[in-house]
Amino acid sequence: MSSVISHGHGDGDLVAAVAAAEERVRRAGPEYGSQEQLLTDLAVWQRCALGRWMLINGGWNGEWTRYCVTYPQRVSAGEAETDNEVERFFLTQAPAVVATQQRAVIFSVVLSALLPGAVAMSVPCGLMDDLLGSAGALDARALIGVDLDQDSLELARESASTRGLLDRTVLARSDAWDLTAGTVIQGSPGFYHDSMAGGVDVITSNGLNIYVDDDAKVVDLYASFRAALRPGGHLVVSALTPPAEWESSHVDIDVLRRARGLMLINDVKWSNLRPMQKTIDQLADARLEVIDVHEDRIGAFPTFLARAV
Repeated sequence: MSSVISHGHGDGDLVAAVAAAEERVRRAGPEYGSQEQLLTDLAVWQRCALGRWMLINGGWNGEWTRYCVTYPQRVSAGEAETDNEVERFFLTQAPAVVATQQRAVIFSVVLSALLPGAVAMSVPCGLMDDLLGSAGALDARALIGVDLDQDSLELARESASTRGLLDRTVLARSDAWDLTAGTVIQGSPGFYHDSMAGGVDVITSNGLNIYVDDDAKVVDLYASFRAALRPGGHLVVSALTPPAEWESSHVDIDVLRRARGLMLINDVKWSNLRPMQKTIDQLADARLEVIDVHEDRIGAFPTFLARAV
């Protein structure tokens, strides 16, 4: 079984991570902002838990994905904003982060219409909020979560139990490129393996393709999803587009530069950007026909609704 590609495992050395970040700053070009700004942001960033995690791990696990993606809703519900200025910038202004927050809302709307009566699967599921938190979850036939991160799967199981959905939840530890080899930790192994042989009605996937630089491997990922879908089934998937395709009237160049600097500081692994048409073509290569595209405000993280053909 492959290893998790989206992040480390939280047990790294912060001192070494900060030293590595300082070295990246020293080598950085002007497109990342001034060295003074970068070093100031690094000093403040490492004071918050999110900053320390990202410096060590270069990405988000399931818990930090939930923390970042749901930040606007939590603040709107009365939670105090973070008092760390760099973290607040990251969560409220960094274009890719704001785009994935909006993308999560789009996923929720799209999935709520697809879930009733469906066998639905999330890959990688993280804490499985996309399915368990959907308005259509109670009407789904089954909810399947697949991830390589054992900690995320355990937290997804807790979430399913808390929401009263454990009886229709199946969780498996598996590589997304080899879903048939999954090890089931919750629910029926027989049902899971039967579903992987073309019995899934809906698959949702966010935040995996952006960690893969090999275009052929991305097509293989989509082909793995296609193999699990029944003919006519649906895939809801997102992809990160290059800034050249973003709606420029909604993008402040100074904000973009500072956000780019934070990506450099953290050496983030989600660095693989693909034009929208590239993703449409890759899905088509895997026999998935895009039937709708939903964009966030700037078009940075579009949601593709595709049908298995």
